[in-house]
Amino acid sequence: MKYFLGIDVGTSSLKTGLWREDGELAANASRPYPTVRLAPSWAEQDPLDWWRALTETVAQVLNKSGVRPAEIAGIGVDSMGWTFVPVDKAGEPLYSALTWQDRRAKEEAAALRAHPQADQLVHLNANPLDEAYSTAKVQWLKQYHPDIYAGADQLLIASSFLVRKLTDVNTCDYTQAYAFHCFDEWNLRWDEAAADLIGLDLAKLPPLYQSCAVVGEVTTRAAAELGLAPGTPVIAGGLDAAVGAFGNGVTRVGQTADQGGTAFGMSIAVDQVVVEPRLIFSPHVVPGLYLLQGGTVGGGTFEWFRAQLGQAEQLAAEITSENVFSIMTAEAERAPAGANGLIFLPYMSGERSPIWDSDARGVFIGLNFSTKRSDILRALMEGCALAVYHNMQVAEESGAHVAEWIGIGGGANSPSWCQLKADITNRTFTVNRRANGEAGDNSLGVAVMAGYGVGHYGNLAQTIEQFLPKRQVYQPNPKNHAVYQELYPIYLNAYEPLRPTFAALAAFTQKAKEQTS
Repeated sequence: MKYFLGIDVGTSSLKTGLWREDGELAANASRPYPTVRLAPSWAEQDPLDWWRALTETVAQVLNKSGVRPAEIAGIGVDSMGWTFVPVDKAGEPLYSALTWQDRRAKEEAAALRAHPQADQLVHLNANPLDEAYSTAKVQWLKQYHPDIYAGADQLLIASSFLVRKLTDVNTCDYTQAYAFHCFDEWNLRWDEAAADLIGLDLAKLPPLYQSCAVVGEVTTRAAAELGLAPGTPVIAGGLDAAVGAFGNGVTRVGQTADQGGTAFGMSIAVDQVVVEPRLIFSPHVVPGLYLLQGGTVGGGTFEWFRAQLGQAEQLAAEITSENVFSIMTAEAERAPAGANGLIFLPYMSGERSPIWDSDARGVFIGLNFSTKRSDILRALMEGCALAVYHNMQVAEESGAHVAEWIGIGGGANSPSWCQLKADITNRTFTVNRRANGEAGDNSLGVAVMAGYGVGHYGNLAQTIEQFLPKRQVYQPNPKNHAVYQELYPIYLNAYEPLRPTFAALAAFTQKAKEQTS
């Protein structure tokens, strides 16, 4: 029996899954790590926290499973995108990782958008010149920490950082490269002219690889730290959204992943480059396909509520041993569709597509003395789902077609979330599940990719479909959808009048910070 190790570097934790060659899970483990927010639009992580999480979770899955390290035939890593780390020649970090949630590079992004050749960059890269992307963050690093930028040997995306720690090889896979606007989506290569235009030293960007390509082997040093066998093949890996889509069966044009976790979003499989600057675009981990994506930062709202206002639910979870988020969604279900007229804008750390506004903030509209806790929780859920629906509407305006709506991420295991999304979109919402009834996940996807990369599996699509034999289907409720069709324009129109207020509040917050620092 051969085994494959799948490593998922998420926004709030690292998850490691050890998978048998027949698609059965041998063991898994996860370890959380903090995000440091020194300012409202900042979001940093310590890259070595990822490595520490990897060492702990690998030890746990080996201990739980009893699998010998020599039986592991391949390793794959996926991670959140737009999260880069400047490293020295030894691969050690020189600065904190600026995550995808970090929007500090507002001025740098504005300067890029004002460049006379900005439209050429957007067309080349098929992505907007927004501050969330690594392009603007590199400009910020050059501006405020020129010594770190100058001393950086490479700028590595999160997954590439761990691949480097495992193999001593610098890499960037196609699905992560679009974070830098000198990546040519049309030809899958770095573009020297674009790099010169944005002032990025191309020598600091690593070689490009297809996601399933074997790029190196576990070094003796890494093997000693992790308890793995030296020489174990490691693939380039990929973007978590792309790997998650694949790991849940998105392998054909029109199949669309709905991501529910710390990040909420959708990814539509297409077979050609689509330039829609209101959305996000990247190659898929499945060769020949791309993903037209949209994402909101609002997915972390439920976790924020739990931490700041959810003491009652947390206590109930501890007493009953029930999942705290299940308790929260059960409470939300007591409110009707539309949350009794309460709307939530889920812009808790600015917002990504399609509005791209770093100053935007979370807002409740419609609070009154009859508002109940269940209304608030329902509005949180509806706001996040409506933000994804907004992205879907923009994607369809650009000509993309959603043929099948597939749930992925932790939210796919919640009937409440699944039904809500079916109701809002008026689409059948499908969750592809493994034989034991659990949804596919990122660690399964990247483990199968590793198996394909080392030649163990002959066909990516057929293999993942074989490992996801069960389908759970949620049909939209026509009555609820009618409510949301009435609510959606109200939600949509709420943002624009608030835009000047958001900008003024951002300026106020910045001034207050400067006065107290």
